[in-house]
Amino acid sequence: MKFLYSIILVFSFQFTQAQLIDGTTTMTPEEQFNYHSLKQKRNKTAAWILFGSGILMTMSGIVINSADEYVEVFTLGLKEVEDVHKGDWLIYVGGATTLASIPFFISAGKHKSKATVTLKAQQNSVVRETLYSSNSLAIGFKIDF
Repeated sequence: MKFLYSIILVFSFQFTQAQLIDGTTTMTPEEQFNYHSLKQKRNKTAAWILFGSGILMTMSGIVINSADEYVEVFTLGLKEVEDVHKGDWLIYVGGATTLASIPFFISAGKHKSKATVTLKAQQNSVVRETLYSSNSLAIGFKIDF
């Protein structure tokens, strides 16, 4: 009976996930541009932070591992060095963090293009007015020499 309740509980959560979207509010082109520009800036900042920290962790792990290997060289073999790589986890986590920055770069690019399209649409919606109206009659002559 517990098994049946747990199965029903698991499947009931799949149908209850929803998001309320208010369709009555529309954003002006300026608001859309500001929204996408802000999202692009935040995603780009997060991406660079993740990328930089991932590279730093990876390089730190490599330095720690190489320092473990060269301790024996500097001590002239007088000190026994265990074959333990302490920097392996830094390398793994740093690589994962660096890879985790890729979706943020992609999202920043998408928001940049959406902001550009919104800005172009806003510029194209401006109505041009003519400064003067010419209501004149013209006559053409052809003179052959």
